[in-house]
Amino acid sequence: MQFFLCLNTKLNKKIRTLYGQSLNTEPTAGFTLLEFMVVVIMVGTLVAIAAPTWQSLLDRQRMNAARGDLMSVLKTAQDEAQSRQQKKQVTFLPATATTPLSVAVRNLDLQSSTTSFVNSPSTVTVLGNGEVGLNFTIVTSDSDPIVFNSKGEVEDVNIMPYVISIRNTQLPAPPAGQSPTQSCVIITTLLGGLKPANDDLCDSFMP
Repeated sequence: MQFFLCLNTKLNKKIRTLYGQSLNTEPTAGFTLLEFMVVVIMVGTLVAIAAPTWQSLLDRQRMNAARGDLMSVLKTAQDEAQSRQQKKQVTFLPATATTPLSVAVRNLDLQSSTTSFVNSPSTVTVLGNGEVGLNFTIVTSDSDPIVFNSKGEVEDVNIMPYVISIRNTQLPAPPAGQSPTQSCVIITTLLGGLKPANDDLCDSFMP
């Protein structure tokens, strides 16, 4: 019996020498395939939940940037109409496959014989750094364009208040009674007062 115990001890020492570890050493911790698959599923679920929210945030930032550009164009048109004694017509250009949403401003010199804006040269401004493309559209509260007279005032009293709304056409229609996700500029008075707004507040000024 003593012989076998001695032999077992020698064998254990030999094995430890060869493999650098004892037979009683526990296996190294690690991930099983099942644990790995659970982690992958959890990450995929979190991404699926967060992706729409992240996209909505990006769309909102793009619409707000476009609204800021739009307000700047309208304010400049007002100021130049007054300082240069020119009527200014502001029209809104839809996005195409090659051009994003834009705004065109045309002049009508009060001292000239021109009676229409159609043939007048225009200055086109791209909105939102060109990031509001085919997925976005401009909706206005009236089909007529905005015209500022030589005093910088809105010429047509019948279209007031005038709302210019920027929307994402790829979003699903909101439930009945709710407003779509939008950023807008509201021309609140004949004097051309400009007010930025979002969502419900935009619709509250729509006819």
